Amino acid sequence: MFFKSKKENLKPKVVIIDDEVSFLSIFSTALNNAGFETKSFSSSKEALKDIVGENPDLILLDISMPEMDGFQFFEYLKKDFGSKMPKVIFLTNLGETVSGTAVDNHFAKSIGASGYFHKSDDLNNIVSKIKDALQN
Repeated sequence: MFFKSKKENLKPKVVIIDDEVSFLSIFSTALNNAGFETKSFSSSKEALKDIVGENPDLILLDISMPEMDGFQFFEYLKKDFGSKMPKVIFLTNLGETVSGTAVDNHFAKSIGASGYFHKSDDLNNIVSKIKDALQN
């Protein structure tokens, strides 16, 4: 297990899955500084192996990854976690559409996610939105 037990650590647990290593480093640091416990993965396949059986509070999931895109990964998560599915927020550097499908909060919520963020948004604003998402 990569996270401490809830008794040892009351920090919200966030998994970040993104193939951009520099983004993972910056984002993990920002979330750790904001009081989160983080675990990062640059490979969606590695993440699938390691997070099954864990209980993160939130998964930040890149949409565009080489091995498996975020939407495919999300479908695996729903099967693996079942009723104990953590909140998932999609991350993107893409424009407003992916393969003709609008990637917005409405779409994200319609498939069972909590929302989506553009990676280029203000980092402090994203951290604030993550805190809000975990409280709801």
